[in-house]
Formats: sequence, structure tokens, C-alpha cells
Amino acid sequence: MAILSVTESIDSDIILIKYSLINEVFQNISVYPAPVTVGNSQVAVTTINTNHTTEETVHGTFTVSVPASRFSTLSLRWAGVYMFELNTLVANTPVQSYGSVMLGKTIDCCIADKMYTAVDCDCSDDKCNESLIDAQKMYLFKKSGEFVLRSLPSSDGPTTITAMAGVQDAQKKYEKAVELCTTGCGCGSSNSVSSGTGGY
Repeated sequence: MAILSVTESIDSDIILIKYSLINEVFQNISVYPAPVTVGNSQVAVTTINTNHTTEETVHGTFTVSVPASRFSTLSLRWAGVYMFELNTLVANTPVQSYGSVMLGKTIDCCIADKMYTAVDCDCSDDKCNESLIDAQKMYLFKKSGEFVLRSLPSSDGPTTITAMAGVQDAQKKYEKAVELCTTGCGCGSSNSVSSGTGGY
């Protein structure tokens, strides 16, 4: 069985998929949006995007990039939790390996937005700390969700309870963090609201 890892690039505009094959024939890499359900995947990477063919047996470690533009062509939002499925053949038998990722660019922008609000706060009211507290909560929700996804075994996919529970937990944490983006922030009666768009 292939080993698969899925991460978001530092600039949050590319998904990096690293996989190791041991005498396997590469077929494709599919993506499942949350909520992940069997049969709800779309092919994100084909042999056209790699150096493989659907006939050759491959041995080695490879990396492929999935840009935000690819999600657009699949009508998928560049936000939330996604599960990726690497499909290979071993002795003509289909084998699947899985990896999940949280696309957190929206959360990162919200955290930055909240931090700007906290730094610019010019009152002595205790509510001045609300933006900072919200930013901390969003960061912890994001990191906790990412940890859950990294903890899932490569063999666990949409038919396993542990994977579904992990993906659902991570998605809820993502949604809770985004929910904090749109709450008002500090300074007494201030009506300042974080846009969550990254435009400060």
C-alpha cells in the first residue's frame, strides 16, 4: 500500500501531495469534499499531471501539486477539509491510500485581521482583549483540526468510522474558527467586525 501525505503550501495557494509507491501502478488521485461520503469524489490528479502511465509499475517517492485553480475547475471551494484518495493497482488489484488536509487560508486571514484590531485598540475596556482571545481560539481550533487529520492512518478512507469521525471533527473545528471571524471585537460599543477576507 502506498504512503500518502497531504499538506497546504506556506502561501496557502497549493496543496502538496507526497506519495511513495512500492511496485504499484498509478491510476489517479481523487478528492472528497466534506462531508466525505462514498462515491462523492472527483479526480484531481491523473497521469497527465505526473511522470507515470497507467501501465507501468512504479517504485519511489513523488510529489504533485494541486493549485487552487484546479479546485475551481472541479467547482470546489478553496476552504475547509478535504480527503484525498490515491488509487493504484498492485498485481491488478485496486488499492486506495488516503490523506486529508484543512485549507486554512480563510482562518489565517481572520487571525491576522483580529490581531490588527487588537493592536489598534485604543481603549482601556476589558473588551479590548476580545480580538486577541478570538485570534487565539481560531489558531487553536485550526491546529487541533490539523493534528486530528495528520493522526489518521493512510489506510482509513470514507468507509472507516475513525476517518469519518476525524474528518468531521476537523471540519467542525474549521467551521467554529470561521464563525469566530465574523464576531464583533472589543472596545466597548465598537461595531468593528472582522471581514475574514484578508483585506485589512
